[in-house]
Amino acid sequence: MKPSDALYAFARDFALKKAAKLRRGPAPELPDGRKISMGNKENSKFSVGFATRDISPADYKTHPYWMAGYNIAKRITGFLDPITANAMWLDCGDGQGLVLLSCDLIGITGYDVNELRNALAPFFRKSGCQHVTLSCTHTHAGVDTMGYWGVLPKSGKDKKYMRRLKETLLQLCEEAWRNRKPGKLYYGNIDAPELLHRWRAPYFSQALLHRFRFVPDDGGTETWYLNFPAHPNTLGGRNKMLSADYPCYMRREINRRKKTNVMYAISAIGATDIGEVADDDFERTVLGGMLLGKKACEIENERLLSPAVTLISQEFVIPLDNFVLSLAHGLGVFSGRACPADSATGTGLISELVYFNIGGVQILTVPGEMFPELVWSGGYEGKETSATGEGPEVNPTPLSEIFTDEALIIFGVTNDMAGYALAKNDFVLDERMPYLSRGTDRFGRSHYHETNSCGINTGHAIEAAAKRIKRILDEN
Repeated sequence: MKPSDALYAFARDFALKKAAKLRRGPAPELPDGRKISMGNKENSKFSVGFATRDISPADYKTHPYWMAGYNIAKRITGFLDPITANAMWLDCGDGQGLVLLSCDLIGITGYDVNELRNALAPFFRKSGCQHVTLSCTHTHAGVDTMGYWGVLPKSGKDKKYMRRLKETLLQLCEEAWRNRKPGKLYYGNIDAPELLHRWRAPYFSQALLHRFRFVPDDGGTETWYLNFPAHPNTLGGRNKMLSADYPCYMRREINRRKKTNVMYAISAIGATDIGEVADDDFERTVLGGMLLGKKACEIENERLLSPAVTLISQEFVIPLDNFVLSLAHGLGVFSGRACPADSATGTGLISELVYFNIGGVQILTVPGEMFPELVWSGGYEGKETSATGEGPEVNPTPLSEIFTDEALIIFGVTNDMAGYALAKNDFVLDERMPYLSRGTDRFGRSHYHETNSCGINTGHAIEAAAKRIKRILDEN
């Protein structure tokens, strides 16, 4: 046996022993989500509040912070642009509301999101807030808030930074609520295929840039919420400078044209990056963001939304087949909500989907990086061209078909970070070292994303949770 094989076998067996401590039976039966309805009354009117903070670590020169997204143990050594946390309060004037948070971070676990919600209990009672959702823009040039990118086997998460982040998010929820103003909410979109690069088969994508635009009645600053399916990894793996990546330059371009509060959430970003608008990584980051900001200002098909919101949050279990992630959890590298499950490790992660219908526009949050073919129809490979030789019938039902909406908006890396969700007939592992080495399919193509997934059944677990939400919608 090769030394690498022996080390792999040791790590695998150690992970399975750790996971075995949770084996107490099948996955827990999680209750159906509660349907929450706001507005849609004669006197209903949207109100929105906004708040923002710079969450860049001021002491990065003297204190080690590990950069998330590429190589482990890569210390942040410089500053390119600020990473921010933003909050948007939304209500319909009936004493209820919700908060949408967006942070320039790689991701945050569901465990940490639940800790934040627990700390927000007094705010919920005071404000009438029914729900808080936290999206991460998934920048690959931000602080490690998951734990994966430190000096392993130690977690890369900095406890003091995480405490400061939590305190900041608590303050932002309160401030956004206090800043609320009545006004009108509009929705529009624009196709931007030139600003999207899909680099892995099946080369399917949807390149819509979505925009919610709130206009306050008093003529004050507008608040925009944008959504686009491009990875903020444009600065590349050699970069050691703190940055929000292209979303920073998108926001700056919008504000150069019109002073605006800008929120941002990535969509289904599996194997999709910002368009190849320049050869140099930095130039591509800046120019890609500027062009996306310019595109956002060119949306002309917007419509006025009626002041009504429907919300359903549905917990579900993702089977954890990836023993490397299971080992990382067992060692305390990241803090997931682990539970027994029918999986290769005997464990699963409790995660969450959230469904929003805002004035007739449907949004679904997902806990990681979805491949676009799992969302919108027409992207699956046939058995002649698929990586495994299987047909599309083995794959999950596209989410847009479940909600009968090809314009379904996806907020990715939201309320949890569960890695990639891929089609089953495109899922290939290395036979000798699955989840550690890249697999190679029958056409000789390398498969990286599988190593950073919970396993082959992630997409099916999301599909089942989405169908539960649809059933709740149809029954009420």
